Amino acid sequence: MTATPTIRSSLRRSVASLETIGYDLAESNLWRSRVRQTPLIEYLMAPTRTFFRILLLALLAGVSSFTAAVGPDANLHSVLQQTVEDLRISEGKPWGVIVSGLAAAAITDANGAKQVVAVASGAADPPGDIPLKTGDRFHIGSITKSFTAALIMQLNQEGKLSLNEPIEKWLQYPNGSNITIKMLLGHTSGVPNHTDNPGHKPTNTPLQSIALSAQQKPIFAPGTSWSYSNTNYIILGVIAEKATASTWQKQLESRFFEPLALSDTYVWNGKAVAKTVTGSRLNCGYPGEPDCVKQPGFKIIPETAGADWTVAWSAGAIVSTPTDVARWMRALVSGNVLDAEHRALLTTPTRESVKVLANKPPYGTLRWTGGSLGLLRFEIEGVGWGHSGAINGFVSNVAHMTGSGQTVSVLSNFENTNSRVALGQLSHNLLRFARWADVRRTGP
Repeated sequence: MTATPTIRSSLRRSVASLETIGYDLAESNLWRSRVRQTPLIEYLMAPTRTFFRILLLALLAGVSSFTAAVGPDANLHSVLQQTVEDLRISEGKPWGVIVSGLAAAAITDANGAKQVVAVASGAADPPGDIPLKTGDRFHIGSITKSFTAALIMQLNQEGKLSLNEPIEKWLQYPNGSNITIKMLLGHTSGVPNHTDNPGHKPTNTPLQSIALSAQQKPIFAPGTSWSYSNTNYIILGVIAEKATASTWQKQLESRFFEPLALSDTYVWNGKAVAKTVTGSRLNCGYPGEPDCVKQPGFKIIPETAGADWTVAWSAGAIVSTPTDVARWMRALVSGNVLDAEHRALLTTPTRESVKVLANKPPYGTLRWTGGSLGLLRFEIEGVGWGHSGAINGFVSNVAHMTGSGQTVSVLSNFENTNSRVALGQLSHNLLRFARWADVRRTGP
């Protein structure tokens, strides 16, 4: 049906009324801290109002009041930018600070055309004031594990190793005859985390890190449960080097960085490449410091020489940008980095991980519900596969949503940022924006 001018006018007044109701509904959430609310972000964060807007749009047919209500210039970039800026406030609020810096990237396939957008907010030199830029590089911590897992998968494709073979074929480790490469990939090996050993220090070699783990009691019998351990991926790095007679770094460069044009990605070897930002954290939680309790009073301090940046190696030593990280995860989960069989292994949760993570509380709009042989399963209005990272002064997260085809990454040079909350909010807002844009484009 076509709305008459009188009906149109009435409906426009209804939309305005709903706008006011929506602000009341949002009064208790993180947007309350803003003096002036952004209509589009408020729209995205109010499910009740969303329903009524779509209903009203169906009545308005070709009328443009829907677009006007949420802002005619709304686009992927503005949604991403506004969400990042608000996250800097909401994530810092419990500590009485504003997050030092936050950058994000999104890749979508709207209308069959791929769109890549990156944004940044904050400082590149906390606690200084050099503006953070989208091309700046961050330590990405354990997202590095996704590269190591992909390397092992490719070596399996090439017949250079078997996922089911015991690790004792490649190195000496207690009970190594019962621990397989597959168990290392999926964190079901029971191998304890070497970073929990008092002997862990920045100058340790990979073999020394493995030796520290070997001194500790196994977490459980191999293959019987799930527990995240950095040592699993240090061992995988050593195995990869032995299987290729080359270094782990060179293999990543030749197999992934160069072919995929990840030109802003590199392995940290103790020297910063241009545009690598300074990390930061609150003065708590480290040796000789008080516990990190979410309350005001702590100060933001710079992190310029992270103790784990080098020793993390194949478990966490990569530096990258939001765009490179998003492009990498998209290629890994839905591209041709691996064949179909091995992509399936990366996107199928292990039974053990699902059981252990079944009752894990949500991180805002994100739930962490499983782990595969190299990735983590996140649920954010659908299933996504990616990985988190946390290392001295930095946190990171990325996920490719298998249903919508949306890929989102978020990197922060403030260690106390909750990257899972940030990834969930960014993904949630972008998914809602995509639905709104689709309705605006095609009509009811």
